[in-house]
Amino acid sequence: MIENLVKQFLSVALAQYDAIYVLDNRKYNRLYARMQKIRNELKNKDGDQRRALLPLLSHPNVQVKQMAANTLLGIAPIPARRALEEVKASGIQPQSGDAWGMIDALDDGSFIPN
Repeated sequence: MIENLVKQFLSVALAQYDAIYVLDNRKYNRLYARMQKIRNELKNKDGDQRRALLPLLSHPNVQVKQMAANTLLGIAPIPARRALEEVKASGIQPQSGDAWGMIDALDDGSFIPN
């Protein structure tokens, strides 16, 4: 079950990547809602199974890496932040800008991960 949720997370993140570049905001928003459900399912599993997403922090796709990092900030802050720094340094937009914004929010305390 956990492995299936990780596969779904990966599939949704890759579909988000595609939706971003064809400017399909409606599709992206539907995919984001699906990702939130997957995140919540993983979090609510015995022992908080979001850690199953840790391998995605090294995925070559910046959207996958960014979304996994955002999901993992509350339970694996050091590797998650490192992944966000990599996305930021990639210069690939809009993910680079989004990663910068998340890092800034973490640093100024306006975002507290859980």
